[in-house]
Amino acid sequence: MDPSPPAIARAFEEKLPREPQVVFANNQYRAIRSSASSTVEEDAAAVYWEEDIETYHNLLDRYFPRIGHASPLSSRMPIAEQTHRLETESDVLRLATLQLLHPVNVALQQSCPPGTRIFCRTENSPSLSSRFDVEWALFNTRDECLCTLAILEIKNTHVILKDDFKHAAVNERNFQSKTTMAMKQPDLSLLKRNAFWLSKQARKYARNCPYVAVFDWNAMFIFSFIPRSQKPVRGLYFDENGRTGDMTFRRLLFAFVIRPLKKYEATRLRGGA
Repeated sequence: MDPSPPAIARAFEEKLPREPQVVFANNQYRAIRSSASSTVEEDAAAVYWEEDIETYHNLLDRYFPRIGHASPLSSRMPIAEQTHRLETESDVLRLATLQLLHPVNVALQQSCPPGTRIFCRTENSPSLSSRFDVEWALFNTRDECLCTLAILEIKNTHVILKDDFKHAAVNERNFQSKTTMAMKQPDLSLLKRNAFWLSKQARKYARNCPYVAVFDWNAMFIFSFIPRSQKPVRGLYFDENGRTGDMTFRRLLFAFVIRPLKKYEATRLRGGA
């Protein structure tokens, strides 16, 4: 056990712990399928506009808080204890709370507009058909919720696979042809296997918040549902395998949440709403 974990600010540069610190009970693809009628009845995304990772690099560079002498970001990360065996979604959530959510939340709390506070809530149920694993919401000093910023759905390991998503990614050149191709599929989507069901669940959650990410410790997929736009469903797949251009899960998650925060700040708080 490492007695000297890195400072929180430094941890943003590092990848998440893996074996031997973390034991994976299963290294095989886990097929999923929802039995909830509210998810089954939701439309899957036919295709998605693939976002550029540079968008999130730019958000990080612009908004990551400065580290002063007494900054909470100078505090140490939790020790990477060796009690973690990832066998269930709850196991992933317990480890993610310590190693992913904690540093991101410390950085986010330094980024709140004056008179506001970000709350990170778990198992929140805004309706009978939805329950969010993790939700970030912006509150004012009167304890009123101003905005649900982002949602993170935790999955068991080996649920998010790049190959399930890649055929549905579109750009300006192939949008029309791939959309036509999707309409010819039995499920009206080019998403495969788990990606098909993850998009259904994410779209259901998007009724409450357009920014929904799914995470299984090995990979993350970010959905952005922007209705009445030329690119109504946007997506980004990311994992920490190999070279990642200095992007990490911690950096990406911070940028994912800071994006809607800054959008709300620009359109509502500064406008006096």
